[in-house]
Amino acid sequence: MDATINPISEKILVQARKSIAGGANSSMRVLKYHLPTVIQKAEGVYIWDADGHKLIDMNMGYGPLIFGHRSPIIINAIENELKLRGTTLGFPHELSHQAAELIKKSFPSINKLRFSSTGTESVQTAIRLARQFTGRKHIVLFEGHYHGSSDSVFHAYHAPVDEIERRNYIPLPGTKGMGGAPYNAYVLPWNDAELLQSFLYNHSEEIAAVIMEPVMGNAGTIPPVPGFLEAARKLTTEIGALLVFDEIITGFRVARGGAQERYGVQSDITLLSKAMNGGVPTAAIGAREEVADLIAHREVFHGGVYSGNPMCIAATLAAQQEYEKNHTEIYTGLENASTNLALGIRKIFYDLEIPVSVQHVGAMLNFWFLTDYDEDGGFKNYREVYRGTNHDTFVKFQHILQQNGVYVHPNHYEPWFISTAHNEAVIGDVLDRIQVSAKTLKKKIQVPAQP
Repeated sequence: MDATINPISEKILVQARKSIAGGANSSMRVLKYHLPTVIQKAEGVYIWDADGHKLIDMNMGYGPLIFGHRSPIIINAIENELKLRGTTLGFPHELSHQAAELIKKSFPSINKLRFSSTGTESVQTAIRLARQFTGRKHIVLFEGHYHGSSDSVFHAYHAPVDEIERRNYIPLPGTKGMGGAPYNAYVLPWNDAELLQSFLYNHSEEIAAVIMEPVMGNAGTIPPVPGFLEAARKLTTEIGALLVFDEIITGFRVARGGAQERYGVQSDITLLSKAMNGGVPTAAIGAREEVADLIAHREVFHGGVYSGNPMCIAATLAAQQEYEKNHTEIYTGLENASTNLALGIRKIFYDLEIPVSVQHVGAMLNFWFLTDYDEDGGFKNYREVYRGTNHDTFVKFQHILQQNGVYVHPNHYEPWFISTAHNEAVIGDVLDRIQVSAKTLKKKIQVPAQP
């Protein structure tokens, strides 16, 4: 971290490290290449750091803040609920099924659901459901996809490609301390229908579930290639496995009904969070009835003191009511803002002869600096991003851009998230600041030679 840029933030972080391991409550907030940044205030698209800088936020809390920071939609619902029932009860309340009914309207594949506090918890329950329902042990995961940090699924999703290839579909643990887990799991390259078919046919008797992000969002924004989701749906049905869509990022973001609405393919189990609730710690696992009833009949345990607490479900219900009332306006605006941002970024770097690739789906976007002019054919999987992009150049650019008033995460695998508060004027402002930053960057890097 460069403490000379934000000295007050750095001073606070130094103090925090005395009591908070690493100085923050997530490793992704204090990476070694982060500029020291402590936030004191937020509203709409703006955040103010401890050093007095006003920044346009393109991270939006890693995706949940689809209505912007401190949206009255969410804040008012929480305030009203605090006055009525408080923070948590330990009892059923009517808000849960009211929110669930609206979620089901957006996701026809869901007959019943359960709320939890985190996506990790919901994923863990999904794996247990799939194993119990099918009577099988193994699951199929994909390179570059992240499904939380439980031992069942936490693989090194950003591992060196050479190491991934050497392991031949056996997952590399995502962190030390996992004792060799994840067990009973395979990891495949994504977006390769022929490989998936061959693998599933060869392991048809042992696969309980195939779990994926239907739009990749943890190694950059990468859409499914035409026919891939359809192939996954057909193949899992053929071998008697369950198809699990992790729509924790994409649900209510790439469309009201997530990737399932956008691409017309439904899963057996759906995982939701983030934009589902507009910025509170709530997630959900939804499934078709005979799968979800394994929880209702207590064959598969699901619990949690804070699961479905009224404060968070009030916010979730408010978000769902907003989608129900204004979904056409919301998603038209998000789509237009994302498209205009993508087109603007492409033009800025094209005019400066700096090779980049820009990909976006709905209200999520990534761009990468390419190592060669010939590589921008549109990335289809993690291996292509890993081998064809320059992360160091992105970090340099992120530092410049932040100093010019726009915050994006310095890891180029992390998407940019657009909210309803990112109106036309804000997107124009962002592009102006990107242009200034790109011109500064060009003076600091060696641009690949054109062919």
